[in-house]
Amino acid sequence: MPKRKSRHEVENGKINPDRAQAMGIKRKPKRQKVTDGNMGWIKKRARAIERLFEHDNAKMPAHVRGDLERELAAHKQRIAEDRQRKHRSKMIGKYHMVRFFERKKATRRAKQIKKQLAETTDPGEKARLESDLHIAEVDIDYAIYYPFLERYISLYAAPGKEEKGEGKEKKSPIDDLHTPRPPIWSDIEKAREEGKAALEKIQNRQSEAAEEVKKGKKGGIEKQKRLPSGKKTSGGGDDEGGESENEAFFEE
Repeated sequence: MPKRKSRHEVENGKINPDRAQAMGIKRKPKRQKVTDGNMGWIKKRARAIERLFEHDNAKMPAHVRGDLERELAAHKQRIAEDRQRKHRSKMIGKYHMVRFFERKKATRRAKQIKKQLAETTDPGEKARLESDLHIAEVDIDYAIYYPFLERYISLYAAPGKEEKGEGKEKKSPIDDLHTPRPPIWSDIEKAREEGKAALEKIQNRQSEAAEEVKKGKKGGIEKQKRLPSGKKTSGGGDDEGGESENEAFFEE
């Protein structure tokens, strides 16, 4: 009977991986090495410097301590930036679909109003349509330039049970343009007059929650709670977003 190949032989290329899979030999996943420059090394080095300060503070020469303090500050900055980048990516992924659909709705309504404007000759009706068109255009920019690091507030909320009941008059899509808007809507309306740079400033602004994430506070990101059954639930209904940033998805 031929000798069974070991996992060691598979990993060292002595047996074809496809054949190994057919034989039931699983390949051990390779761990990422903690090397100089990657985030694992940076965190490990920062912890080592902090422990060094705790134990050998009195014996350490002043110039060595100064060098280590500057190195520790640089490492902490890198760690904070990495934490913030992951949080930003998560928030973009979480709200990316609702922002997309609301932008499409607002764009569709703006086109409908423009068509009505081209057909009307009544001055009063024209003034009303121009006002609606302005709201729809601000709604488009709201969906695009709403701050990435803040919880997105929907403009076109789904109707509740009471609104769906029998005998209720169906709302026109244009009726959504006359519902109350969040306070940030006015900020975006003003920023539109200043140009794209002002809108991007709002889009990339830091929220209090983002600052907490950057500092590494527990309140910054709501941790998942584990139910007795083993299922996970998040405090705020957060879904993990992909690491890739889909900013281009919201561009006009």
